[in-house]
Order: sequence, then C-alpha cells, then structure tokens
Amino acid sequence: MKILHDIEKIRDAEAAVLDCDGTIIDASSSYDLAIRITMAIVIDKLFEVEVKFGEDFEEALSALRMTGGFNNDSDATSALLQTICIFLPDALDVKLIKWDKLENINEYVKPIEAAQSSPRFIHEAFKWLSYEIKSKKKYFDLRNIEKLLETKALSLGAGDKLFKLRSILNYPRPFGESFLSTLFDEIFLGAEGVRMKYSWEPCYVNYTGTLKNEKLLISERSMKELIELLPKGAALVTGRGRWETEKTLQPILRYFNMEASFFTADKGLEYEKPSPKALIESAKILGTKKIIYVGNSMEDLLMSLAAFREGLDIGFVAVSNDEELSREFEERGANAILEDINELPVLIKVAKC
Repeated sequence: MKILHDIEKIRDAEAAVLDCDGTIIDASSSYDLAIRITMAIVIDKLFEVEVKFGEDFEEALSALRMTGGFNNDSDATSALLQTICIFLPDALDVKLIKWDKLENINEYVKPIEAAQSSPRFIHEAFKWLSYEIKSKKKYFDLRNIEKLLETKALSLGAGDKLFKLRSILNYPRPFGESFLSTLFDEIFLGAEGVRMKYSWEPCYVNYTGTLKNEKLLISERSMKELIELLPKGAALVTGRGRWETEKTLQPILRYFNMEASFFTADKGLEYEKPSPKALIESAKILGTKKIIYVGNSMEDLLMSLAAFREGLDIGFVAVSNDEELSREFEERGANAILEDINELPVLIKVAKC
C-alpha cells in the first residue's frame, strides 16, 4: 500500500465506486483468453494462418490498455487484428468464407509458451504496435489507432487488405450485427450466456465460454468492512455488461448499490470510459460528491480526473502490482496505490487516523 498525496480525499470519502476487471474480478482467464481465442479463429478463417501467441501479444495488449482509450476488449481485439492484417505477407490475403459452427475450439485455446508469436510477421506486427504506442506516449482509442494503421498500411501497400478486413469485421457495430462483436461474445459468454443475455442461438461457435473462469479478487469480509466505513455505500462503474457482471459477483452483489451502478457496455459510447458521465451519475444517485474511485487501468484514472474537473470531490485509488503501470499511476496523479484490493478498508482506516 502506497499513499501518494491528498489523503483527505480518501479520509473524507462517503462512498466508493469500483471498477471490476483486474480490480475486484480476475479476468485474465476470461477476457484475455477470449481475445486470444477470437483472434486465433479470425486469423485462421480469414487469413488461413495458424497462429501461436507469445509474450509479445501480452506486451501489445498491455500497451493498448495503458493508453487510456481501450476499456473495451473488443476494441483491443479489433486493433490487434488490423495490425496483423497490414503485416500480412504479399502471398496472403483476406478472404471472406463461411464455416460451419465450430463445435470444438480446443485447438484455438493454446497457452502462451514462447517470447515471440509465430509466424514471424505476427511478431513483427505486435512489436511495431508496441513501439509506436510507447514511443508516442499519448492517449489512443480505437479511432486514433486506426488512423495510425491506415498510414502504416499505405506505406506497406496493404490498404486494400485493411479495407477488406474492416468490412468483414463490421466493427464497432453491436452484437448480432458485427461479426467481431458477435464472435467475441459467443466465446466470452458461451452458448448458454448468449442465449440468456441476447436470446441468441450461437452461430459461429458452440463453447462453454471463458466467463466461467473468472474469480473474485475481493473477499466478502473486505466488502463488509468497506460498507461499514462508508456512509453512502459502494457502487460499480465498469466497462462490462450487467448480465455477466452480476453472474460473477453473485456472492457479494448485495453489498453494492445496483441503482447507482453503471455497466457501460450496455449504455453506449457516451458512457464509455474515460468519459466521466457514468461516474458523475453514479455519485448523484449515491447522494454525495465525496467519493473514491478504485480501478486498475489508465482509463480509470483519466475518468476520475475528468470527473474532478466536472465538480466531483474525488480521489483515485489504483490497484496494481505491475511496476511500470504503478509508476504511470503515480506520475499521472493517483492518490494511492494498492497491490491488493483487500487493502482498501485498511487504506481508508489509515486515512481517517
């Protein structure tokens, strides 16, 4: 636990609003795995290439998330696929094909076992993207990344391939309209999940879903302590959808004010982080301007800073055990950094001493 500055923002807080993925939910085996599986299927079916992901994939994904504009993992999946597309060798092209619903996707569920992805052009794509993002050190969202990719595609003579891929993915259209959005949620939610959430019969894959792999990072004991410390209680502002969030948080759901909770995946672009709209509305329903927001990503911090500029008396508590990310949080204005979300009640007690 590291307290950085303006401890009174934590001391005086009347409510806590929490992010989910990476903060109170371990999504590394759900969302991150769904990204890999989705990409492996698309690369196989559209590029006719078998991919093996390496640590460079994780580096590129992390670089996207640190920009502050990639709260939506489908956005990250689209950006990574487009990057790979413009690095396709001349002999390969993008092909629109129809396949029977995949009944067994085990061949796409492969662990990361090497430093570099293969074939080599995929490694080169990830390496280039990571370098471009880190060297520019600025905010990127999918639109900004796509402009960057268009410029690179032009220099590589890959403009037609990029156009074909975007046309096929039809992203960022929603589930049921976009090939990418639909495939991603069929993999993440699983067959039962898309039936229950969307009343949809899976058309691309028949899979149990990666959602089942999620685990809680915060204990019930910590939630009880947190509620006792905060007179206005706790709520959620997350980029997830409500259905899948409630499913994972069922053991502790009763501790959150669900009327004051916002699930931006269900609300539209105007609510998507780092927009402060959901956070401001959540605080209004909670009946206080004195809140702390707890998150693990750069868009969480940017959202909190934007909410402060809009009039909230807000402190930001980061959850991170990554040295590089923690350094970024400290440099950009986080009030405190926790290695474990279960330290949050202790932090508030220390601040009140």
